Amino acid sequence: MDKVLIVDSDRKQLAAIRNEFKDLRQFEPLTAINGKGALETLQQVRVSVVVANMMLPDMDSVDLVAHLTRISASTPCIIMTESDKSPPVFPAHSRKDAMLSYIEKPIALRAMGAMIFAGLNIRDEGMSLRGIVLAHLLPLVALCRKTCQMDIVSERRKQGVLYFQDGDLLDARSDGQAGDDVALEMSNWGRIVLTLSPLPEKAIRPRIKTDLIDIAGARWKRGAPATGSPEKKASPVSPYAVGAGPSPAAPPPVSEGSRLEVALRRYATSFQAIKGYRGVAILGSDGSILATDTGPEPIAFSNFAAEFDSIVSYCSKIASQKGFSRCTSVTLHTENGIVIMMRPDLYRQGNFRFIGVLAPDANGYFMQVQLEKTIPQILAAM
Repeated sequence: MDKVLIVDSDRKQLAAIRNEFKDLRQFEPLTAINGKGALETLQQVRVSVVVANMMLPDMDSVDLVAHLTRISASTPCIIMTESDKSPPVFPAHSRKDAMLSYIEKPIALRAMGAMIFAGLNIRDEGMSLRGIVLAHLLPLVALCRKTCQMDIVSERRKQGVLYFQDGDLLDARSDGQAGDDVALEMSNWGRIVLTLSPLPEKAIRPRIKTDLIDIAGARWKRGAPATGSPEKKASPVSPYAVGAGPSPAAPPPVSEGSRLEVALRRYATSFQAIKGYRGVAILGSDGSILATDTGPEPIAFSNFAAEFDSIVSYCSKIASQKGFSRCTSVTLHTENGIVIMMRPDLYRQGNFRFIGVLAPDANGYFMQVQLEKTIPQILAAM
């Protein structure tokens, strides 16, 4: 069974996370209350995913990740950011195989479980071989307000040095070059091996003009964290930065089906990132199809959606008769695919039905978790 290491000095939260995942019986949760305990576990046990608090009693998560790149470079890592620290948000294409990802406190345990399964999928699909990409680490340096010299060796044996003061990037040097262009080039380095040391006493000339979050190709979820140089301007601005491009137009006051189409399209990326995703459909109480999103190959939901939805109704009737209360979801595993049917009236937000379809070798549980998380958001956005 896969082992997942959870590192947090908050013993109460650590116990809650451990108990939640024990009941899943999908992987074995291991725990540590500080960085030293985490490193000892990593050296003794083969760990599949690491989940760590941003700040630990004896080290910050930048230190922990640096150790991870040297002793377990192919292990995905999830960082729990504090509620008063805005986490970074990366474009969808950059998140699909991210070995370093972020989740914000207070922790939604189902969301964390989905991220852990995503990490396990990355490993199972062989995408973990590239290790951590530097761009995904850079926002963590800002969040921790790290001051250090960071020596980096990449997957192609390229070498470079970054200098940070209070979370601000002062300079980047590699192959005799320095400055913004070097930092941007280094941000794409994968399978990095990090060595941290104190910032040299000799003053480092601040050469970097581009904001760190733009070098990373991301944006802050809620404004930039306080760092040592708030006056630094973002130039060039990342196309993914806050305010870049036109704001999405609000859906017009049209039919219920049209509003659902807009809402589903807004949150469809949560499903599209799942390996083997084929499509999602939203049905009305009469079995009519109100909205759909499909993968590369179109799915004719009209050929089976109403009949499959009736399975949920039948199961709910039998379950209630036998004292199990009503049925809220049913999952069918067939030779040609996995079909997950859910009744979101569980959330008291309308009498709709959702049907998700996956390839037969996909992670059905991951899809179920994403549906449970996203259905209320879709209905609330109508």
